[in-house]
Amino acid sequence: MATAVVLGGGVTGLSAAYYLGKLQASPFSKVILLEASSHLGGWIKSIRHEDGAVFEMGPRSMRPVFNSGNNALELVEELGLQDKVLSVTREHAAVKNKFIYVDGKLLTLPTPRDIFRSRPPLNQTLASLLYNEWRTKSIPVEDETAHDFISRRFGTQAAKYLADAMCQGVFAGKSTLLSARSCFPDVFKAEQEHGSVIKGMMKNSKKRRAAIKSHLGLLAKRERWAMWSLLGGLQTLTDSIESHFQETETVTVQCNEPCLKLEFLNGKAKLETTSFSIEADHVFSALPAKDIARILPGNESNLSNILRKVPYSTVGLVHLEYEGDPVKTKGFGYLVPSCEKSRVMGVTFDSCCFPQLDRRDGKFSRFTCMMGGAWFEELFGNPDTVDSEVLLNAATDTFRSHLGVIDKPVRTHVTISKNCIPQYVVGHHKIVTDSLQYVRDNKLPLSLLGASYSGVSVNDCIYNARQAVESAAHVS
Repeated sequence: MATAVVLGGGVTGLSAAYYLGKLQASPFSKVILLEASSHLGGWIKSIRHEDGAVFEMGPRSMRPVFNSGNNALELVEELGLQDKVLSVTREHAAVKNKFIYVDGKLLTLPTPRDIFRSRPPLNQTLASLLYNEWRTKSIPVEDETAHDFISRRFGTQAAKYLADAMCQGVFAGKSTLLSARSCFPDVFKAEQEHGSVIKGMMKNSKKRRAAIKSHLGLLAKRERWAMWSLLGGLQTLTDSIESHFQETETVTVQCNEPCLKLEFLNGKAKLETTSFSIEADHVFSALPAKDIARILPGNESNLSNILRKVPYSTVGLVHLEYEGDPVKTKGFGYLVPSCEKSRVMGVTFDSCCFPQLDRRDGKFSRFTCMMGGAWFEELFGNPDTVDSEVLLNAATDTFRSHLGVIDKPVRTHVTISKNCIPQYVVGHHKIVTDSLQYVRDNKLPLSLLGASYSGVSVNDCIYNARQAVESAAHVS
């Protein structure tokens, strides 16, 4: 029987190993997961304090939308985590109230509830914005920046404030560089195929309705969830997958074993780690594109060169915990457009979203400042040498100037996640198609998974891992 090797123990690699282990009539009798560090879960890491407070070092929530969102809830149910789910409905303040910081003020982002109300910074009604997009003639393009796309469809103000802030919030990147086609594929495709974003989204709405296969997914639909997390933070999910492996003989996990070399010969793969070599019938690489490129042999340099084209951004996270509730504004948080020249990209009001992750006594509030991204080195210098106090001071200064909070935080965490978010710049779709075509043309027993290719969300990573496993195993 065949052996499959999974490279990388982040959420993508864990998911791939999980789905490989549960295949019916699997072609793989053995699954080996190799992780370079001692931590499984990748960027998902939840710091848990004895007093009950939880601080997320990476992703902090997930959305129950589309096939990928429903698939994640199905996984949660399979792992028996239903009782640990923390749901936030569409009626919650964290969903209704999302802000943008412009000209020294927190401004509410427009919602369908305010469709006929004009408010800054757009200074026009949402109705007029959508009507103008409907009437604007479409231009066939292979790809363009998110800034140019939103400018063309919704106007320069929407691009300056909304597209810019969204690209920072999702990708920690610049809207003037990121690809509309790869970062917002559904929106881009709607306009290109139907002549208008609005027309296309309306026509595709029925097609996008995902089949719900879990009781948890049905509950999310019935109760109108907008997002969810887990008791103990999202690391509860990756911890549970790790624990699941202890109950199966199929999957073996090897931590502190970085793959140093990967080569292909006669339809098989040979991998070398720091302490042993493995021959595999198929490799599922959940490594960042730049890292898999580094371990490929010289005769696969064409593939390496393609994968090296994916750039990454570095994000600094500063968690602040205050006694009481110093921020009276209730909502998800706010984003800061790059035109504001702020050292902070955005702030999340963590206690408003998930008060269950506060200290058990309920007397403290948690917040997270996101900073750097595509501007990290410009603002803070080398991420390897920057003093964490610099980021902490930037966060507390922001709370003072943006939110009027003069109290000192009672607890703080500073983390710098180097090269954590791939940047889907214009032409990214060519990187993906060219790399996959190379693998097919050369009949390599290799699947390329993870956030470097087609979606940076946790939902995307889990769902794409499942699809890759089923494709390699020829599951219909």
